[in-house]
Amino acid sequence: MKLIDNILDRITMYRLVLYYLIFLLIAAGILGYLGFIPYSPISILISALFLTAVSWVTNKIFSLAFHAPTNVESIYISALILALILSPVKSPSDLLLLLWASVLTMASKYILAINTKHIFNPVAVAVVLTSFGFNGSASWWVGTAYMLPFTLLGLLIVRKN
Repeated sequence: MKLIDNILDRITMYRLVLYYLIFLLIAAGILGYLGFIPYSPISILISALFLTAVSWVTNKIFSLAFHAPTNVESIYISALILALILSPVKSPSDLLLLLWASVLTMASKYILAINTKHIFNPVAVAVVLTSFGFNGSASWWVGTAYMLPFTLLGLLIVRKN
């Protein structure tokens, strides 16, 4: 455990979470390619890239409007969490849900905050709002038995905390 703690002590919590989310998406892409989960690596990649791009642009707009500093890792973490809990795109029409989920996530970081602290989890706010407006909700599509060994590595985040 000492070796694990030494490694974890060398990395920030934000960076650890970011790397872990990337790892989960890569694992899901590989499992999708092998047919163990019902999404192709391309649809996973398109969803993750789209969510990241929209989140980055939206965050830039809100940070300028609110004259607020940004945390780049936070943007990517939110986008990748969305990529892991919203089903990957199967058709171009699915992009509308992803667009609004990204916009609402970034908006809630600025609008639903007191002294730059979030009142609610921004991703959760976005998913709740999109479930009302777009009839699309979180599916946690990576929550399968095949992904279990990879999700258990999330215990490293708990260990770091």
